[in-house]
Amino acid sequence: MVLLAVFLGAGAFLAEGSTDAGASPESVVSRANMAPAAMPALKAGNAAGIAAASSAAVNSAVQAVDAVHAANPGTQIGAAVLDRKTGMLALGTDGTTRFYSASVVKLYTVVAILHRVDAGELTLSATDRDDIQRALVASDDNAMDALWVKFGGAQTVSQTISLVGLKDSKPPADASQWGETKISARDVTAVYNYVLQSMSPASRNMIMDALGHAQDKGADGFDQAFGLIAPPRQSNVAAKQGWMWINSDFDLHTTGVLGSDDRYVVVILSKNPANSGSAAARTIVNKATAAAEAAIPQPR
Repeated sequence: MVLLAVFLGAGAFLAEGSTDAGASPESVVSRANMAPAAMPALKAGNAAGIAAASSAAVNSAVQAVDAVHAANPGTQIGAAVLDRKTGMLALGTDGTTRFYSASVVKLYTVVAILHRVDAGELTLSATDRDDIQRALVASDDNAMDALWVKFGGAQTVSQTISLVGLKDSKPPADASQWGETKISARDVTAVYNYVLQSMSPASRNMIMDALGHAQDKGADGFDQAFGLIAPPRQSNVAAKQGWMWINSDFDLHTTGVLGSDDRYVVVILSKNPANSGSAAARTIVNKATAAAEAAIPQPR
């Protein structure tokens, strides 16, 4: 089932360093074969037509992701797509389902820290700023550890939940395990919208500039060029990726914004059987992302 709403509001292995063999060539889905949908109503200047076209586009995007989910029953996928220009938000079948965050929680923690800066409650040191940069650009776990310890750990997640009005997210049960924070596609979409709409220009730019320069390789050597930043990387994309082996699962997430003026927020969270390998999960997430992007109309 696909839901549509108007967006009104502003013991586990957590290290991301262990991988199996890198992604196989077939795991990269060519966007050239996924032509964006034509939506003439978006250019018509008619408010009702624009809203209808936007609704159709975001719903088509999550329906496309759900189709990939249905074709891969061993993988659970939660999807959400927001058109920030119209406020139209579509959720896939598991759009409100909780997933372990892996490194997507780094975005939550940075939002909480920079909110305190905006409120005049703290001043960042050069080391703090470097840790934020490395946590977002290279998904550096050591940088996140430093931020987590210095700025309140699980309290940073709770603060972002409160600031943004998140409905599904929860701090980790074990406060030392930041990757076990629970998130949903719906909530991550709301966090991006909060960054873009409600944070100070300085804080917004710090976050979005870092995500816009996300490295192909994470600090641990994992290839994070999948999903929204799979090659060939599109212009006007900013992304925070996440990956984590936990128990018998491998979680692989791609989240971010694309389009001129950061128009579209796209969040695809996945839980995969660990014994299938990371390359198989990457293939599924790449297919889901390419399918969602193909439903988003030009111009971007």
